[in-house]
Amino acid sequence: MSEVKQADQGGVATDLERSVGVPLAIFAFIIAGRTWRIEAARDHASLLSAVETYAAFPFGLLVWESAQALAEALAGEPDLVAGKTVMELGAGVGLPGIVARSLGAAAVRQTDNVAQALTLCRVNAEANGVEGIELALANWDAWTDTRTYDVIIGSDVLYERTAHAPLAAILERNLAPGGRVLIADPGRQDTPLFLRELESAGWKSARRRRAVPSMMPGGADMVDVDIVELWK
Repeated sequence: MSEVKQADQGGVATDLERSVGVPLAIFAFIIAGRTWRIEAARDHASLLSAVETYAAFPFGLLVWESAQALAEALAGEPDLVAGKTVMELGAGVGLPGIVARSLGAAAVRQTDNVAQALTLCRVNAEANGVEGIELALANWDAWTDTRTYDVIIGSDVLYERTAHAPLAAILERNLAPGGRVLIADPGRQDTPLFLRELESAGWKSARRRRAVPSMMPGGADMVDVDIVELWK
């Protein structure tokens, strides 16, 4: 992963930055033999300018290590999504869902509860030449989607224990028979609890670990991310 420097704007925000409300940067990831350019919040500090704009701190406007790890995992096993229907939960800036569509997914629906994140999903799909992705503003606590999907994916979506019950309900409701769930998790404290609760409800799980470059300047060079696969 490497950051692609933006052209000097002379300190003037772009139309997209004004729409989203935070300073943006373009990050480049080499996945599935090609370079993906993803526009996202420049860094954690840049989100401070948006604190008063959003009801909750907009972490989803960042591109996280878990998103890269999940996109790489999908690219390594394209048959997981090729010809299948895919729903991405907490899509953020959209990297995994965009890669899934490029790998031949029959349909991809990206969901998030922040409209500006979905704006970045759309912009990033267009910038990378990927078409046909459906975008949906959705709240897990007021979930209305009754469709089923062959594959449900999510990146770093287990960080709040209060989200576990609605997430489990979505998986039960929306995963098609014989389907798979893939969640990229960077070792959140409550993830084992979530998995134990699912396993007690009849789910099976497997995990594999990937190391990806850290997105945090000054931090560790690499970050371990677990790819958790769930099925019934």
